[in-house]
Amino acid sequence: MLTRLLFFAGLVLFAQGLHAAPIPANYVVVVSQSTNADEGWRQVVDALAQQHNAQIVTFSQRPSEALAQLKEVFPKYTCFVARPEEATRVFVAEVHQLTRKLDDDPYTDTRWGILTGHSAQAALPHAQPVSSLVIHKVASGTELALECCEEGLCYDELIQHKLLEKKKGDDAAEVRGPGDTTAALVQSLNEYEADLFVTSGHATERNWQIGFRYLNGYFRSDDGKLFGLDTKDVRHDVDSQNPKVYMAVGNCLMGHIDSKDAMALAWMKSAGVRQMIGYTVVTWYGYGGWGCLDYFVEQ
Repeated sequence: MLTRLLFFAGLVLFAQGLHAAPIPANYVVVVSQSTNADEGWRQVVDALAQQHNAQIVTFSQRPSEALAQLKEVFPKYTCFVARPEEATRVFVAEVHQLTRKLDDDPYTDTRWGILTGHSAQAALPHAQPVSSLVIHKVASGTELALECCEEGLCYDELIQHKLLEKKKGDDAAEVRGPGDTTAALVQSLNEYEADLFVTSGHATERNWQIGFRYLNGYFRSDDGKLFGLDTKDVRHDVDSQNPKVYMAVGNCLMGHIDSKDAMALAWMKSAGVRQMIGYTVVTWYGYGGWGCLDYFVEQ
């Protein structure tokens, strides 16, 4: 279910708002009082507020405390700024529920995201202006509808050596790829500079098992650093700073931030991820993940 997904939002999800404390605004930043009092994180909040002319709403213990003010403002866009220790599974679920309570119907009432990072310094670029994130290149560890993409690379998690490749202006074609795709997937981030990266398969808060039906390598995280470890135990560091969307559509726990070693934080810090969805719980072909891919790519 979507209530089990963690949504991280970069600035391209949000538009300009209006500024005035008691007057309805199109953009609201929601943040805990403790985070807002932290000098580094306050810079993140201020950067968002300045860029989007946003109203800032604070709470003491739980984001649900902001409900009355959100009802009054009824913003079109809402960004929840949270330190990594705040962006827990419980926090994510509460934000999902909160954003459906601005009126009496059961549907989401504001376009929202959670902005977090390995540190305030790592999160700040996500709150600052960048050029629009336009998806031209797609790279994936699972099959997707390349006919809907300008160009892309899809390394199959089920069939070893299967690679679908689409070059700009051409149809997608199946070619023979490497048996161990660890280095190739790292290269798709570092050198190919994919704008959208999609994964599926077994995962935890610390790793992604690249192959589902055959022996392959892993992506792993360590204190904000993301790296691939191939079947020969060779390490391939991820260092990709072009802004991108990451959709962990079929992975368990990829969105669960349980410490600063969490994969989600490493994706944002090492791989240039500006927008991300990922499960905070275990999943098996859930529509919350695969459905988002369907809407995002095919529809």
